[in-house]
Amino acid sequence: MRSLHVRLKEAAAAKGWKAADVAREMPEVAASTVGHWFSGRRQPQMDHLKKLAKLLDVSAAALVADEPDYAHTAEERIALQILRDMTPQQREVYLAMGKTYAGSTPKQ
Repeated sequence: MRSLHVRLKEAAAAKGWKAADVAREMPEVAASTVGHWFSGRRQPQMDHLKKLAKLLDVSAAALVADEPDYAHTAEERIALQILRDMTPQQREVYLAMGKTYAGSTPKQ
C-alpha cells in the first residue's frame, strides 16, 4: 500500500511539480514543512490536505486512499465520472473504443 507522501509526490509529478513548487504555492506553510510532507516525516493537517488536492488537481481522497481507481488529474476525474455514469453496455463500447484508439497512437 502506497503512503500519503508517495501519492503526494506522484500527484505533484503529474503536474511537473516538486516539493519546492508546492511550497511556493502555499506561502502560509514553511517550505521545510512541505518537504517533510513529501518525505513522509509529517502529514498535512486537513485544511492543508484540501489545499494540496486543489493545487495538484486531485481529490483529497486520492491523496489519502490507496485506491486503484483514483484520478491523477482533472481530466482523469471527468473521464472516470463519465465511465461510472454509463450503463454496462455503454461502458463496454467506450472501453473497446478507448483500447482501439490507445493502441493506434504512439506513446509520448
